[in-house]
Amino acid sequence: MKNNFYHILIALVLLALLTLLTDPFMAFMPGMTAMVVLLCATVLACVWATFVIAEQAHDEREEQHRTSSGRLAYIAGVLSLTLALLVEGLGHRIDPWIAVALAAMIVVKLGSRLYSEHFK
Repeated sequence: MKNNFYHILIALVLLALLTLLTDPFMAFMPGMTAMVVLLCATVLACVWATFVIAEQAHDEREEQHRTSSGRLAYIAGVLSLTLALLVEGLGHRIDPWIAVALAAMIVVKLGSRLYSEHFK
């Protein structure tokens, strides 16, 4: 239970930082220094959450849950990036980072699948 609480807390902190960073409702207009500090904090939190918090499965059931959550996260990422590509494409102002992120997700997914099928 403690481990789940820890992961939920980290996810909520990341969501708060990303919301503050994007300021979707134009609630505040931070200065350049505050924006840089917020950006650095968000990037460091994302890197820390990605590489430091590692899940380890101890049996087949936990492995299945981990695989399922990874698959759903991948699908959510691809769908959100595809939607962003569609919306920005209709506005004739496609951000190249959306296409790069989408391509990276798909290529890495395919590469890891091919690797696991042939070498494991």
